[in-house]
Amino acid sequence: MNATPHYQRIAAELQARLDAGEFVPGSRLPAVRRLAEHYGVNTLTALAAYRLLEQRQSVVARPRAGFYAALPRRAAHPEQSAPLPAPAALVQVDSRVSHLLRLSGSRLALQLHMAEAATALYPTAELARRLQHTLLRQPELIGAYLAESEQTRLKREIARLAAGAELDLTPGDILMTQGITEAISLALRLLTRPGDTVAVETPVYFGLLQTLESLGLKALEIPCTPDAGLSLEALEFALRHGPAVRCLVTVPHFQNPTGALMPDDNKKRLLQLARRHGVTIIEDDVFGDLYFGPRRPTPLKAWDRDGEVIYCASFTKSFAPSFRLGWLAGGRHHAALARLRESSSLVSSSLLQVVLADMLAAGDYARTSQRLRQQLAQQMQATADAVLAAFPHGTRVRRPQGGLLLWVECPEGVDTTQLLEAALAQSISFAPGLLFSAEPRFRHCLRLNFGQPWSGQLADAITLLGRLATAQLAGQD
Repeated sequence: MNATPHYQRIAAELQARLDAGEFVPGSRLPAVRRLAEHYGVNTLTALAAYRLLEQRQSVVARPRAGFYAALPRRAAHPEQSAPLPAPAALVQVDSRVSHLLRLSGSRLALQLHMAEAATALYPTAELARRLQHTLLRQPELIGAYLAESEQTRLKREIARLAAGAELDLTPGDILMTQGITEAISLALRLLTRPGDTVAVETPVYFGLLQTLESLGLKALEIPCTPDAGLSLEALEFALRHGPAVRCLVTVPHFQNPTGALMPDDNKKRLLQLARRHGVTIIEDDVFGDLYFGPRRPTPLKAWDRDGEVIYCASFTKSFAPSFRLGWLAGGRHHAALARLRESSSLVSSSLLQVVLADMLAAGDYARTSQRLRQQLAQQMQATADAVLAAFPHGTRVRRPQGGLLLWVECPEGVDTTQLLEAALAQSISFAPGLLFSAEPRFRHCLRLNFGQPWSGQLADAITLLGRLATAQLAGQD
């Protein structure tokens, strides 16, 4: 006969489910009455289980709202079991990321670790012709700043493009940047000081972690699910009970790495939540133009009435990676961001900006990006099918509605960092899950780029990755 009280056994089972990640931090737990029915006990016993977990700081009670999974905390004493990640931590990922980035210059047969489409999918021949024609017509662009009239023309075309995403912008609302990384970096430099806390999604793009590290900032990682993106419940919990947050960086459209698309209702709720807590949102929409459905998703910025959202976009993923042309709309922060940019890179290439303006005005961007989206949608389906067929039983894949990236969740026993070492020996690369957090999370996950045209070589590579993952699991038996 088991002498352990019912409420303690229930608490132990709930703790195991919390530790396994079944309930993300900040998410609501089953109601007391429902918990009692599930275990066949009275409500007082179920409530006692929750109170025990509350004493252990595993759950938090909210008046008239029930019980919620607590944010992870470090162990109080070093002799206790391994500490959980702190709510906010200084970022130190550069050494982890630098090795992966060096792979881009190597001679691997298949590079599936970066977030770019294959060169053949971009309009390279057309861009070359445009560049030659523009240089012959305006050779002074090589050594001159872009005339104000040309700057206005480009921004007018960008504003027209943005109107298709329901953004109401004028040329004066737009600031050109060196890709989206500079746009986000400028926003962070304006809003934060070293030691401040920035809320980010987790898993999170490792490039953002590098930027936070370079600025001496702490990352407060908010769970992001492949189905709906940023967890608003976890964010609200963190804003109420966690450290002061200076700003939030979010990728609402085809998030890197999960591919999540935030529903419009969630976007509106996020704006309301940020307004209540006085948090500025930096919206990263780098993948927004790579949608597979009938219409482009609407940015958060479209519902911003206070000018508090700093919207960042780029043409690097959807048009010309090497152009490194991005832009931002800073709302009420625009003037300060413009001054800050003057102290850094100042201007982008005049030649490339004129070519971009020409191709936007001629409709070439709309035509070529549509072709790219259609190709990527086909490649995503083929890649996802191959992963599910080749990887161990229990592997989960969410098919994104746009973007370039497939997030693969392997069974818990798979270590994708070790898997990468084995894959590199076969001249194949991917991004292991450990890169996508400032803490040692997502070890069993990996990110694949589906920007490569489908081929027998690619099919064989994914089959091989699946065999290697299966063999890794078998070796643990």
